[in-house]
Amino acid sequence: MSVSRQRPPATGISISSPRRRSIPDDLIINEILILLPVKSLLRCRCVCKAWHSAISSRHLIELHRQQSQSKVHLLHGSYDIPHGVNSINIERLTEEDKLEDYYRLPLLENFVMINSCRDLICLAYDDGYLLSNPATRELVYVPHASWDLDDTHFTGFGFVSSLGKYKVISITLGTPDTCEVFTVGLDCSWWKAESPPCPAFTVSGRTSYVNGNLHMLSQDSFDENGKLLLFNLEKEAWSVKPLPDWPSEFDWPIELREMQGLLCFICCIPDNRIDIWILRDYANNVWSKGFVIDVTQVVGMPDEMDFGLGPHYFGWFPLEVMTDGRILLQKDAIDDDRWFYYDPWDGSIQLADQTGMFHRTLRYGENLVPILGF
Repeated sequence: MSVSRQRPPATGISISSPRRRSIPDDLIINEILILLPVKSLLRCRCVCKAWHSAISSRHLIELHRQQSQSKVHLLHGSYDIPHGVNSINIERLTEEDKLEDYYRLPLLENFVMINSCRDLICLAYDDGYLLSNPATRELVYVPHASWDLDDTHFTGFGFVSSLGKYKVISITLGTPDTCEVFTVGLDCSWWKAESPPCPAFTVSGRTSYVNGNLHMLSQDSFDENGKLLLFNLEKEAWSVKPLPDWPSEFDWPIELREMQGLLCFICCIPDNRIDIWILRDYANNVWSKGFVIDVTQVVGMPDEMDFGLGPHYFGWFPLEVMTDGRILLQKDAIDDDRWFYYDPWDGSIQLADQTGMFHRTLRYGENLVPILGF
């Protein structure tokens, strides 16, 4: 008499044979695979079809992306490496061998890193834009919008969760400003959206992506407090909110940044201090002054680290909160980015790097996120 064995019904993602199963699939995915670097995961996808399916699943990719947030890298262009992007582990800034020749862009000599969103980066170059996942080496080309070479413009980049797609916006300054939108993976060309309700500007050419909106500033003249200008990427609609009460009677660099998922408004008072407001309650537009950073101790440093306003100076901005509670600050300029640690407990500021001349720094966590969606 023979006894037939019934194969158990498949449940969820299976990456091991039922006959030789020793570790539960959930444990392999949730506890082991999400801890591996992207390079190792790409190799593991070649083991078999089941492994390829599991590692390419939305579930694992999102778990891995969340895990990678604790392993932040700084990506930056360097004048010493043509076509290239350096990477620095954020916890290794004080080490001598911290620089890694991380990513080379084929055939690109002149490019600018625009911004990052959900750990993908947007770059601009002569012929258009590139969306890139440096870890997987995936590149997606986006053509230029319809602006002319003489036009002043800036670019925004963000994610629409309801579509599972990324959008790029291009704002050309004029009377009035014009706004064009490109949905990556859906559109073949740009199309004109609603114009901003008031003049938009961004000192460093960046917008800040928080809660599905791209944020920029609006200020008709320097004798007014200014406004917070929002572009909702899903609805492709504009709205305006008030800024916190800052000393707007002076021509000081102001800018927006995202830090730990919160929108920050930064006012840089040359040779004096940095005021950082944080939008704690996004729905009700409640701002609180998070930090007042005394930078008079930095003014005595060598000229290339001087806090004073230079011809290509944008300001100082927060990059990241370190695991020990210190804040990593970036001195942002066209031709020279420098990084400093600010200790909120004793107010001290310490130079974090001695690495030389960088241009444009972005926060990045390695991930498997596909640019065109799932």
